[in-house]
Amino acid sequence: MRSTPRALLTISLCGVALALAGCSADAAGDDPASSSSPTSEATTPTSEPTPEDSAPEPTEGAADGSLTDGSQELEIESYAGTFLAPTVEGGLALVEDPAANEVPAQWIIGPVEAGGDDFQLTTVALTDGEPSCLTLSDGGDPALATCDPADASQVFGVTTLDRPEQVSISNEAGVLAVDAESGSLTVHPDGADVSSTFTLAAS
Repeated sequence: MRSTPRALLTISLCGVALALAGCSADAAGDDPASSSSPTSEATTPTSEPTPEDSAPEPTEGAADGSLTDGSQELEIESYAGTFLAPTVEGGLALVEDPAANEVPAQWIIGPVEAGGDDFQLTTVALTDGEPSCLTLSDGGDPALATCDPADASQVFGVTTLDRPEQVSISNEAGVLAVDAESGSLTVHPDGADVSSTFTLAAS
């Protein structure tokens, strides 16, 4: 059957209309705003804390209550840079280098009673298998003796000074100190002098 010009025109217009409708649909599909795919919200991922995120543990020997809770071996340094140490003969001295001392120069400072404010200073070095304790008695020189918590000359107050690891060591007899002239241990009546300052350090 022969097509008339009017029929051809109608068919052409329909084709153009369909083509335009297809283009519009494609354009709408390319529009991100009309996309049917779900949008992802910007969120910050969360994770369990790792060991690296945790606060660091305290350094061993940090100046806190553990220095005098009897749990650590300590070196006791005088203001002059010498160290309190027992001698081979069972005496007490100040030495230049605790590592070079003939017997261990470390101490343990522990409360006489748990949680108390009175302390004994006990040697790590043993004599006949037993430690010794620092003693400070009226009219006597600082010395070592067999440990006895009931002996008042072995019971000390350990008082914090400018820094937690800096202390003065005293009992009823006076304050442990260093004689400025001889460089040996002595007893001061009040501990006002810098020579009564000792520094505790975990060894």
